[in-house]
Amino acid sequence: MFNKFLQYETIEDSRHLGDYRVEAIDTQSEGEVYTTIFTGPDAPARAQEYADWKNSSREELAKAS
Repeated sequence: MFNKFLQYETIEDSRHLGDYRVEAIDTQSEGEVYTTIFTGPDAPARAQEYADWKNSSREELAKAS
């Protein structure tokens, strides 16, 4: 299920270099953060692709409301 209030961002993990995190921040609650971690040689591209997909789905949901 998609939440139109989540904004997805891609960042490199500061503790595990080479790992990338996609963090979803709930802008309508108490600031809850949901995290998905990507590892491996294509981690940056896969993380960005995932964040882009989730953000575009959020935008489509917002248009439908």
